[in-house]
Amino acid sequence: MDVEGAEWRSLQNMLSSNILGSVKQFGFEIHIERGNAKKLYEHWTILDQLEKQGFRRWYWAMNFQGPAIYMESTAARSCCYEMVYINVKFLHKDAN
Repeated sequence: MDVEGAEWRSLQNMLSSNILGSVKQFGFEIHIERGNAKKLYEHWTILDQLEKQGFRRWYWAMNFQGPAIYMESTAARSCCYEMVYINVKFLHKDAN
């Protein structure tokens, strides 16, 4: 899901409607704002709800196609991250 800034509202709607109950894996891009602690906390609570519904983060990576939100002497932080979650309810118990 790449909806350019509407991901948080979309995720919240999907979680509240329980539409993700039959989803095995879910990939999306998130955008974060630097210096907005209230928004960061709201976004964290949405990802926490995703985990409470049985999803676990399987993969993430910074996406440097968008603007960097800040630069340090040795690293840049992107405003965008690619996230992939899997629904552990669909994992086989005998799989190792």
